[in-house]
Amino acid sequence: MPIGNGHRIDIFEKLAPHYDLLLGILTLGNYAKFLRKAVKVLGPKKGDNILDLCSGTGRAAAWILQAVGEEGEVTGMDIAQSMIDVAKKRYGKSGNLIFLKKDVTRPWEYQNHFDGIFTSFALHELPEKYRLGVLEQSYSALKEKGKMVIADFNPHVSGMARLISLLFFKLFERGNLNFFDFDQNETLKKVGFKKIKTFSISAGILQITLAHKN
Repeated sequence: MPIGNGHRIDIFEKLAPHYDLLLGILTLGNYAKFLRKAVKVLGPKKGDNILDLCSGTGRAAAWILQAVGEEGEVTGMDIAQSMIDVAKKRYGKSGNLIFLKKDVTRPWEYQNHFDGIFTSFALHELPEKYRLGVLEQSYSALKEKGKMVIADFNPHVSGMARLISLLFFKLFERGNLNFFDFDQNETLKKVGFKKIKTFSISAGILQITLAHKN
């Protein structure tokens, strides 16, 4: 679960047991498919060390673990204790899949540590003032040949799809409407990321972004 204001954190704490079901409903049944596609874009390999940023219930982290195998490691970080509890209950039996309660807007201890970073439906939840800092920390935490995948709403969506996205945000994400003024790709370039590719999903409403450190 991503970082928002205190009120939204409380909401996510309560929703944790039903989070995946809720996202499935809100995405018209496309949530799991979208996550799997994003994991495929990241392309984790045997032995990789991967961070799932704002890992929620751990669903994507568990899929990533299947790819990295016993030789690899997956770390999930989330601020909501209830999300961590659900993730550990469902997927915490493996010694190379760990879940940490952490506010990702605060300094991390990782430098040149991960082969890949995965984050889904998190960047739009971050308060605007923290987005750049979290991306900077992600860049620093990656190894030289590391890469990052961001699976989220498309901030650059246009036309009818934009109207649908704005309506959705006004109903459910009013505090995060500024996300549609966020120039994600330019911010990634500013941080230092290279070879940035985007893949539009669901008529452009959702987007998967792949960015390489080098």
